[in-house]
Amino acid sequence: MKKLAKIMAVFAAIMMALAFAGCNNDDDDDPSKVAVFKATDESDGATYTLSCYDDNTFVIDGEMGNLKCTFMAGTYTGNPSKDGTITVSLTKFIDFETGKLVDASEEVKANADGDYTITNGKMKIHGLTFTRQ
Repeated sequence: MKKLAKIMAVFAAIMMALAFAGCNNDDDDDPSKVAVFKATDESDGATYTLSCYDDNTFVIDGEMGNLKCTFMAGTYTGNPSKDGTITVSLTKFIDFETGKLVDASEEVKANADGDYTITNGKMKIHGLTFTRQ
């Protein structure tokens, strides 16, 4: 009977070790990027980075000299990692007075929302050509 108790104790210890080793530490709930596009405005030298995430959100960050900020954010449908069409819905736009993102007005949304076509890894957005990285 003592031998059976020892075997059961060893078996329990092995099961606990396997259960502990099998735990996945998934504390990183942040979305992952699925595609990144970059564009440069030749008129002023500003660069823009469009990042698309696996939770179907996107942000466009801009950089000009030492100034860096997020210009807009929203959601999309489609697959930006491949050529094809994505549909964009803008939710946030920069308030140039405060430099913060605010809810996009209907006028801004009407100008930005819609379908955008990616061809050969490039997409035109309001006169700028964004290239997938």
